[in-house]
Amino acid sequence: MGNWDLDIGEHYLRRTVHEAEELFAGVLAEDPIGADPLPFKVYRGVPRYRLPEGLPLEIGDARRCFADVPTSGDAPGGEPDGLLAALLYYAYGFSRWDEGPGAVWPYHRVVPSARCYFPTELSLWIPRTGGIPAGLYHYDPLHHSLALLRGGDLRGELGHLLGTGLDDVRCVLLLSSLFWKNAFKYRGYSYRLCAQEAGMVAGNALLVAGALGLRGAVHYQFPDRRAGALLGLREGEEQLFAALPLRSASAGEPGPVPPPPPPPVPAPVAHDYVRPEGPVHPHDALFTSIAENSLLADGEERPRELPDARPRCPHDAAAVVPMPPARRDPIELGAALRARNSGNVLFNPVARPLARDDFWEILRHATSPYRCDLRDGPAEPGVALHVVVFDVDGMTPGAYRFCREHGGLHLVVEGALAMRLQGALPVPNINLCATNAVVYLAADHAAAANTFGNRAYRLINLEAGLVAQRLCALSAAHGLAARVHNGYDAAGVGAVLGFDDAKLTPFFQVAVAHNRPGVQHGLPILF
Repeated sequence: MGNWDLDIGEHYLRRTVHEAEELFAGVLAEDPIGADPLPFKVYRGVPRYRLPEGLPLEIGDARRCFADVPTSGDAPGGEPDGLLAALLYYAYGFSRWDEGPGAVWPYHRVVPSARCYFPTELSLWIPRTGGIPAGLYHYDPLHHSLALLRGGDLRGELGHLLGTGLDDVRCVLLLSSLFWKNAFKYRGYSYRLCAQEAGMVAGNALLVAGALGLRGAVHYQFPDRRAGALLGLREGEEQLFAALPLRSASAGEPGPVPPPPPPPVPAPVAHDYVRPEGPVHPHDALFTSIAENSLLADGEERPRELPDARPRCPHDAAAVVPMPPARRDPIELGAALRARNSGNVLFNPVARPLARDDFWEILRHATSPYRCDLRDGPAEPGVALHVVVFDVDGMTPGAYRFCREHGGLHLVVEGALAMRLQGALPVPNINLCATNAVVYLAADHAAAANTFGNRAYRLINLEAGLVAQRLCALSAAHGLAARVHNGYDAAGVGAVLGFDDAKLTPFFQVAVAHNRPGVQHGLPILF
């Protein structure tokens, strides 16, 4: 047992992707266990610091975090507390309350979440910032405030955890997953949902940080139990999934931490939070198999993907539909995130063509390079992007493979594929026939597992989430809804797109379309 018992990860992949329909049938046949957890985690009995109100409506260009995109204008300035408030709200804030007969899940944030359960929790370490002392805090989006978990300068301990210097950081964002917030409903399947959502929050945090004049990298590899002890997480209940040190955009690149002995683990902390579901969370065997056997131990080597590990494009450069030049006019991120929408519970969009230029602006940045601890330097995420075009002006309907190497899309299968892919949805809660395009994020799980062990499952879904949020934010910027979705038959999708020959598994589906108004009214929440 452990991270390198690869049969565990393969079994979890098979059950949650290739046999997901069967797994869901069992899950949905059972009643949820106990009371629903609250959609917001609220700590009790800890010092709290209210963040400034009067948040800015505009925060900057959505593409500022992409190094290969020219942008115009200066990043917003202002007081440190105000910058922190904008960063946290737009990264993972409570942004909308729905009312009306269609408001099945009324609470919404700036990122999607399955049934709006929001298992991701956002904590952060900051040096003294304005009137807020240095320390480790939990962001409470319900009250737009910080709850102090551990005070003091923790750069030494955090730097050891992440393997990087932190002397010049403005803050370190810490994304954990409180599993029971959707495991009470989805049982063993929820680990997949938790990883995807944490990836979406990480991707969104990078977008927001870039717009605000900050630069970040994502750390996915750290000693899990030591990280949990530092944050005061209950073992087996909540795990750290990603950490993002953020610096000023003008700051230099940090070097690796030299190998002296690690600092002592700070004294344990344990804080109570509101839990109507009770203190016991009985996870099933499928969930614990992956959650407990994809962990890294203190001092364990953190593997990295070799530069030549990713396959070369098999297509000819001449057989590419080239990307047009990028637009230079700003794409305001704040407005896009407030407008972000996953559509109604039954996603039946308005059948209307998508402008070709808008299509490219949504797509071109999805797999832009970013910095993380899985690869050296800025590199593309480890998921392949396959796009099925249904109704885009000037584009031949069919399935395409996005290729940054050749600067565009390679046509893989020509023709109208909406009905075939609609047939690969066991539950037809999305009308692909009225959708403009659907994007599948795919990866070779076996190859990733050979490098990262069972943790590969988590890493693939985290990076798929990061890419998916880029698609969601940029779709919203162009007046479209983006519906992230796992309810597809992987074998059916793979057969249509020819994944068997490439040894690819589809991990995420994102449908992009013109949203149809529902029978609910969304009330914006802006502190």
